[in-house]
Amino acid sequence: MRLIALLCLFSLAVQAEKPSFKKWKTPLALGIASGITYNPFAKKIQTKIVAAGHVTPLDDYIQYGPAAMYVGLNIFEYQNEEKAFDQAGVFLLGTGIYVAATHGLKAAITEARPDGTEKTFSSGHTATAFFGATVLAHEYRDTHPEFVIAGYTLATATGALRIANNKHWVTDVLMGSAIGIASAELAYILYPKVRHQWQKLNRFTITPQVAPAYYGASMSIGF
Repeated sequence: MRLIALLCLFSLAVQAEKPSFKKWKTPLALGIASGITYNPFAKKIQTKIVAAGHVTPLDDYIQYGPAAMYVGLNIFEYQNEEKAFDQAGVFLLGTGIYVAATHGLKAAITEARPDGTEKTFSSGHTATAFFGATVLAHEYRDTHPEFVIAGYTLATATGALRIANNKHWVTDVLMGSAIGIASAELAYILYPKVRHQWQKLNRFTITPQVAPAYYGASMSIGF
């Protein structure tokens, strides 16, 4: 299943539009690194370096930091309903992709976490954080680069704390970050097509009409 996850990342990168292929280099590199660190030697080193026990619950909260900044900036810099609709659409589509990917892998791979509990692969916390940071970067890298830096800093800290808290192996965190970034990139590629199909299916409209002498409504159906 780990190999399948890597192949899926590679397939998505190859099928992406050429101008955006460079955006897939990071998730591909992280996915490959995840495969390389999946071995007993890497786990042995991590076990020796990371002390047993739970350090802090902070990772449970900061995973949502990048997404919170994204939503906050959208509200603060509200432009028009259509743009807000598109941004929400990309965000919801990407969220569905990374949630399905991480939970699917957890269901298929019941490997134990460093603390002994099950379903370690891949890190959902890290996927959540890196997805939010990547969406934030797409929308605000030119206008608010400081928030983009903060978003990726929080995402990296989330992954590091998952390891420090003995909740995940390094391989889990690397794949989680790859999934989060890839989900955001895929959402931006797929959303225009999804919206186009949605608009084709929703050609029924009702327009209210109000005048001094009457009121009513007009109905139109597109074919």
